[in-house]
Amino acid sequence: MRTRASGALLVLPLVVFLSVFLLYPLCYLAANSLVPGGGVLEGRTKQVGGWSAGQWLQTVTVENYVKLFGDGYYLSSLLHSVVLSLAVAVGSVSLCIAPAWVLVRTQFPGKRLFRAVLTIPMAFSGVIVGFMIVIMLGRWGVIPAVLHWLTGEAYLSMTAYTLSGLVIAYVYFEIPRATLTLEAAIRKFDFDLDAAARSLGATLWQRLWYVLVPLLLPAIISTVALAFAVSMGSFGVALIIAKKFNLLPVDIFLEITGYANFEFASALCVVMLAVTLTTNLYLRRLGERHYVFKQR
Repeated sequence: MRTRASGALLVLPLVVFLSVFLLYPLCYLAANSLVPGGGVLEGRTKQVGGWSAGQWLQTVTVENYVKLFGDGYYLSSLLHSVVLSLAVAVGSVSLCIAPAWVLVRTQFPGKRLFRAVLTIPMAFSGVIVGFMIVIMLGRWGVIPAVLHWLTGEAYLSMTAYTLSGLVIAYVYFEIPRATLTLEAAIRKFDFDLDAAARSLGATLWQRLWYVLVPLLLPAIISTVALAFAVSMGSFGVALIIAKKFNLLPVDIFLEITGYANFEFASALCVVMLAVTLTTNLYLRRLGERHYVFKQR
């Protein structure tokens, strides 16, 4: 009993924090999304916080969701966000799994510096990352300028403002999370299995495909889920360089700051949260199914 009580007391601060700064805001967003849309263009309506429970029930409507799912613009925003986040999640994991393996298995001069450099993007805001991509792949960025000097043509000019530029910027932003998460998983890997496969004559690719990947697959899928969730909610990068693609987080930002339409913005938030949470839970359950060794 004392152990359970002590455990409850240890968890209590986190429970209180999440209740105040997560549970209540989510409930507020859900309730606010069911209030008739307002905004500076349509005339402001009273916020949920100003209604009594009875008054709120009388105003409940799904018009914000009807507007969202009935408008091709917002549906395309949702689709673009999902496709972008999936591409970024898969791309960042594919790019970082080898460096994570090297950090665990190899000793080399400057190893600590290399790990520190990998974490630098975590210190940058999305706006800074967006400007960095513009510097490299903008109208006359460094890469187009170099290619123009070499070939006479400014190849890749304006790439920063395309879907490819967005993916590159988001992958850059996800590198630290993917690397550190995969590195922690690889440290738990039983390297005797790799040694046994090598002693049996397995090639590097055979050991990678038949030993390493199956054992690390749950961690890989979990890292994809983490990167997907973070990418779905990120908008700083997109705010700077998303000129040809509309993304849901940017639309939410514009609905709040540009039109003061908090009700419709709440509906957008609820839908984005539902899609992110559903995808995240599905990927994590998929990862759990691929555990080679399961606890009994």
